[in-house]
Amino acid sequence: MKHNNNKGLKPALAALAGTALITLSGCGSSSDGNSDSGSIQLYNGTTNGPTMTLSIADVARTTAELGNVTSTHSYTTDDYDFAIQYRNDQGNLVDIISDTLSIRNDTKTLLMMYGNIEDQKLLSVDLPYRETSDMFSLQMLNVTNAERNFDLYMAADDGVFEQAELVGSAMFETLSASTEHKLDDYTFYLTEAGSTTPIWQSDETRINVDDALVMAIRPSYDNSSNYLTVDIITNGNTPYSLKNKDAQAQVQFYNSMDEYPSAQFTASKGDFQLSTASTGADTLSQTLELAPNSYSISMLDEQGNTLVDNYLLTLEQEQSSLGVFYKDAEYGPRLMSVAQNLVPNSVSHQVTVVNLVDEYAGLPVNKLDIYFTLDGQPISQTEHHLDSVSSYSAKSLTLLDKTYGFYAILEDNGQQIVLHQQGAVDVTADGNYIMILEADANTASGYKLTTLHTVAAQGEEQTQ
Repeated sequence: MKHNNNKGLKPALAALAGTALITLSGCGSSSDGNSDSGSIQLYNGTTNGPTMTLSIADVARTTAELGNVTSTHSYTTDDYDFAIQYRNDQGNLVDIISDTLSIRNDTKTLLMMYGNIEDQKLLSVDLPYRETSDMFSLQMLNVTNAERNFDLYMAADDGVFEQAELVGSAMFETLSASTEHKLDDYTFYLTEAGSTTPIWQSDETRINVDDALVMAIRPSYDNSSNYLTVDIITNGNTPYSLKNKDAQAQVQFYNSMDEYPSAQFTASKGDFQLSTASTGADTLSQTLELAPNSYSISMLDEQGNTLVDNYLLTLEQEQSSLGVFYKDAEYGPRLMSVAQNLVPNSVSHQVTVVNLVDEYAGLPVNKLDIYFTLDGQPISQTEHHLDSVSSYSAKSLTLLDKTYGFYAILEDNGQQIVLHQQGAVDVTADGNYIMILEADANTASGYKLTTLHTVAAQGEEQTQ
């Protein structure tokens, strides 16, 4: 397979040579009745990697984000060149790993990429097809870290841990032995290896596919806490992604209303109440850790007077949210919730642009076009843009590990107007970004862009 130029990856990753493919044996997926053919699927379990494209024999197939799989693709039995790739700033596919694999008769080859993307860890698991039955097989692969090993327990229906059956051990980077189970509803439990104290419990989960299932146990970055996520990979296009049933959620707040230079935020439910410390305008509040539920949110001034009261905010398990307070031109103070992505992405980054602009030169503005450009690049040539971002809404895109120019463009009767522009918007730190565009009478343009850096276990904010 032709090797593409790796320019654009982190230097440590770009310098690595091709990685040897480690092949493990598993027990199979459901038979499709074909002879002399097999299939291939990619699972993206990396902690900080980009969206990955699987290419076979120089043909780009499908993509997988963190915790997801590509479609399963069938091929006649033979040896094939393959590559796991990402798209660069020009939209071209660039190799992360390229190698050769054998498609075996009546076998699915599951490629599992995991760990730090710079280490290029890749396992290949062969799963012979299974005959149709009312059973499924299960194997585990622990891709957390070398210091952590687990025991898996399963309880039928919504069984408690005391009713659960010990299935086996998930040792780091070792595919467990295959076990057989009836199609049913299950609650899964994890303990530290050798312990009988659960550290992780799933919600009740219906397993209704008679495939060979592979359970990948990986770190979770949906929250700043040290949680685990369990992805159960089937022949389908979407894994069962199981969260910790007992996990908490978290929220921070951002006050864009400059008439309130300092504010406190409170989450309430019944007799429960939790508040932040006093927080300046245009800065992030401290993080409130809350049980998953729906809460009444209030904003108070420095004297404790209520400015906004009883706004609804709903949080799910492991969710990390940013509550943005802003002033609607027609309805006054409002609250919008924006998801915080805390995955420590290092090759590419999710950037969410929040548009709080509602007027220009005294006239109402309903939407803006947002562009991110490289040095010397006009907006007409950039691959990175968000079209028609409505006022009081947010849209997301993916940017590579670079520094960009930022343009907010207003189109008025066929005329494009630069509402705000800014050079050197840096998105090279591991993690992701929320960028809030809002009015500011103290800047030359009359607007400002506030960049909030979101990443697990830390939070930074910078106003530009």
